Amino acid sequence: MIVVVGAGICGLAAAYELSRRGERVLVVERNEPFGEQSAGLARIFRIAHRRPELCRLALRARIGWQRWESEFGVGRLLGSEGFIAAGAIDATAAAMQDAGADFCGLGRRDIKARIPFLDAPWQTGLFDPLGGSLRIRRALTALAQRAKVRRADVLSVTDDGAVTFADSSLLRADRVLICAGVRTQTLFGPMGIEFGPHTRFTYQGDDATGAACLSAPERYGLPLGSTGRWAFGQEVPDPAVVRTLFPTLRPVGQVDCVTARASWLDDGGDGWTARRRGRVVAFVGANLMKFGPLLGELLADFVLGDELPVDLAIS
Repeated sequence: MIVVVGAGICGLAAAYELSRRGERVLVVERNEPFGEQSAGLARIFRIAHRRPELCRLALRARIGWQRWESEFGVGRLLGSEGFIAAGAIDATAAAMQDAGADFCGLGRRDIKARIPFLDAPWQTGLFDPLGGSLRIRRALTALAQRAKVRRADVLSVTDDGAVTFADSSLLRADRVLICAGVRTQTLFGPMGIEFGPHTRFTYQGDDATGAACLSAPERYGLPLGSTGRWAFGQEVPDPAVVRTLFPTLRPVGQVDCVTARASWLDDGGDGWTARRRGRVVAFVGANLMKFGPLLGELLADFVLGDELPVDLAIS
């Protein structure tokens, strides 16, 4: 048996891929599935990154999201709204060009045309036509329904695959995959990452359905599927910034999650690292949701094989 610790996007995607390959898999989660780092209704999908290798991996991940749409039969998972990178875009444009990804430049008027309720202060931007809003609650629910999930708190994992739970019970696994977000280092050991609190506010006002996703110096925003609402996240919440950018919107809710810092993340906060210790594989990173289907495949490869897949060694 393979034990996966953590029922967020990476743990569930890996469990699904391992099951597709005929493996017996148990997912262990201390709280509700996808209730911590993977919380919320939606996330941004984008090809646009500041590193060509991430652009190329995102192109592969997009094929994975389309495959999940077909396999799960739960409707659209990846929206077609597009993605705007606003402000300084030279590095992103160079990376997109290197990866052979489609994009075009935008002026202030073009940015506003794609997000009508935005009072855009930026004179330049980049439009990624393959970006969009991921319906992640829908995707994660479908993944959880296809996994055997046990509600339990893991206290420790040893190199030989012994998993000890808070109730003192013990389970011996052939392999263990730890995708437990903020608890991964507690269970595995140092991986050079720190986590801090992060709040993403939800707004209502002018209908956001169909508006493009956004990344800017002031942080990021996205439509929440077809709800007509808009979410905007900042490391340090500043309501004055939101009122300036989106004067017609009003706050109606929030999602509290985490943000990550690590020397191996790029300037946009994207990246991951994977390690092995005996029968145990551990994985952590930031902004992982958009790569979910691809990471599931790569993590399954690492769990079942002896070598770290090249595409997991980008840190």
